[in-house]
Amino acid sequence: MRHIRYPINVLVTAISMASTPVVLATQALTQEVTIGATLQEHNNYGGCMVRIDPAPSDAMLDGSFLNCPSGDSFVSFDCLNKSGQVSKNTAVQMFQTAQLALVTGKKVQFVLDDEVKLDGWCLARRVDLIP
Repeated sequence: MRHIRYPINVLVTAISMASTPVVLATQALTQEVTIGATLQEHNNYGGCMVRIDPAPSDAMLDGSFLNCPSGDSFVSFDCLNKSGQVSKNTAVQMFQTAQLALVTGKKVQFVLDDEVKLDGWCLARRVDLIP
């Protein structure tokens, strides 16, 4: 009887380990990040982006993992509304908040979405200027 219980315990342990959730986010809040650069382009990247430090995948507050590029840590606001997810006005206002953070040296927090990408870059759905 003892030999039968051991394989069952191993099986139960293996199943519980395999079903342990890995947090892969669609949208997640970043820790406080610094704006390092801005980018505006008439057709690509949703029209406006910022580089953040740390990179999106390293900056997640809740330990989740976003599938955002990490080599060059830009995020898009989609000022051209190519994705249809954020209005042009809202996107431009968020971009202006990021520009304000850049010139004043303030930090920001983002809600980033890794399911909506513009030329491969994750979409910013919210930006908070940290006082």
